Amino acid sequence: MGIHLERVGHCLIKVRDVERSCKFFVDVLGFQLMEQDPDHGGVFLSLPGDGHTIDLSPVGNPETATPPVGQQDGVGVLHIAFKVASYEALHDAYDTLKANNVEIMRMTDHVSQRSMYFSDPDGNTLEIYYEFPRAREIFLAGRADEDAPFTWDDPLPQHAIQG
Repeated sequence: MGIHLERVGHCLIKVRDVERSCKFFVDVLGFQLMEQDPDHGGVFLSLPGDGHTIDLSPVGNPETATPPVGQQDGVGVLHIAFKVASYEALHDAYDTLKANNVEIMRMTDHVSQRSMYFSDPDGNTLEIYYEFPRAREIFLAGRADEDAPFTWDDPLPQHAIQG
């Protein structure tokens, strides 16, 4: 008995303009448009090998829609994170975001991973991160995350190098 979850399936994001948000997720972040849902006005987007990862659905009235929570002490989803396979892929993602005029809010070394945070067109916070090879071991040992900023000139810590 019990619940045996396999993974997080997908996230639904309410947006003011589905077309604008779809363009951002597809053109900037590399998602694939899987299906348009004319009955509900939204779209289903996927990462490679997935059925769907993100659902974009319109708010009832874009003029009166409330802004995203975006605060550490607010109730609701604070951010959605996307993992990349390598540190080089994280740097490539940074370059792509900058080339598309996406402001990087912060870049943080979380001891077990390095992350960068930015917003989608509606102000929802997104994260792209590279998880170090020993991340699970680091978490289980008590990683003591200090949320230290990092730059691309900072070397990777020794525990981040596989080998």
